[in-house]
Amino acid sequence: MFENIIGHKSLVEQLEKEIKSDSFPSSVLISGPLYSGKQTIALEIARALTCEQDASWNCKCQSCRQHRVLANPQVVLLGWDLFMPEIFAVKNVLEKKKDNISCYLFIRGVRKLLRRFDSVLLEENDSKFKKIALGAGNVEELLENFDPESKIEPKNIDIKAAQTIVEQCKTIVNEYNFTSIPVDQIRKVSYWIRFSGHGSKKIIIIENAENMNDSSRNALLKILEEPPDNTFFILLTSRPGEIIPTIKSRLRKYEIAERSIQENKTVIERIFKEESGIFTGIKEYLDSAIPEIAVVKKAAKQFMVDLYDNSKEHRGLSHEIKNILKPQFSEYYLSFLAEILNLSRELLQNSEFINNNPGNVIFIKKINKLINESYKGFEKLNINQELLTESMFLELKRDYEKFYKKSC
Repeated sequence: MFENIIGHKSLVEQLEKEIKSDSFPSSVLISGPLYSGKQTIALEIARALTCEQDASWNCKCQSCRQHRVLANPQVVLLGWDLFMPEIFAVKNVLEKKKDNISCYLFIRGVRKLLRRFDSVLLEENDSKFKKIALGAGNVEELLENFDPESKIEPKNIDIKAAQTIVEQCKTIVNEYNFTSIPVDQIRKVSYWIRFSGHGSKKIIIIENAENMNDSSRNALLKILEEPPDNTFFILLTSRPGEIIPTIKSRLRKYEIAERSIQENKTVIERIFKEESGIFTGIKEYLDSAIPEIAVVKKAAKQFMVDLYDNSKEHRGLSHEIKNILKPQFSEYYLSFLAEILNLSRELLQNSEFINNNPGNVIFIKKINKLINESYKGFEKLNINQELLTESMFLELKRDYEKFYKKSC
């Protein structure tokens, strides 16, 4: 078991020992940086817990065969994530390699999104959720053409169908891009674990578990206080400080460190079949696969240019920036904010910029402060990204103009 985990050797050894000795706890929290492998570890824990044999990656039992294509009905995935970067990347691998391994990769990448709309989670009163679930079902039908168990001939792998799947996934993400976990889904999970499939193990993986409102937290807390037998909750987060203490106290905590550059390169080469060696980080590689990222980076640069342009007084956001703040770009808003941060840090490393006026450092710190506030407003409070960006831009512009007049 855990043969597909790159890095995190001590944690893997601990998890393997606990699972083999039947001492793995029913509720855990796995925390670590973004793109450090938390989700992969959680999915492998789920596979090992439900395996009918020795839990090796190539195990032939029915449960493991389902797990390898993320189709095991005893696992539920909750929480939202950045799905499209990986889906773009695995589609590129499929197009390049056209083999069974790339079909596995493609199906897993797509189902990480589709499983958020399982019938277990169906919200009867949410017409939008039901509509998206229907769309997810249509994508599932198309995925049958890429079933690696059928040993498809490379010439018969339909790249056009794969592109159609990618486009439909983009539509799903754009139409149902929630950031917090609805309380109704927690209640649905509670019903599922108590009243279905008695005796079989059930695993609930909650990604970005810090993103819950009070109602969702309270509903989850009730389950964790008295979890049913053979039920396992695996919470994942990159911000463990935002998990409330009452929930955290009921979880065994596992912390994972950021992978080394060499481990990241191994992931990129072994999993995504990228052999150029130019990428040193997972995020950097995944972002390179997204057509929209180039547009987002250009808009971030325009944001900084407009900010420092003394000829523009309180005109608001340019058309180029407003374009990437439309709903279809909502999944890339955090990338937009991150790129502004990167650009501001580059300015801080420019000695000419700093020496020109020491006050520039203070202004850059203000940019960073407002970027963090926008991040929280978008992630935690679900505030519209255009409203956040407009407000941030106008406040920074006013501050810069005051600063500019004082320095003249």
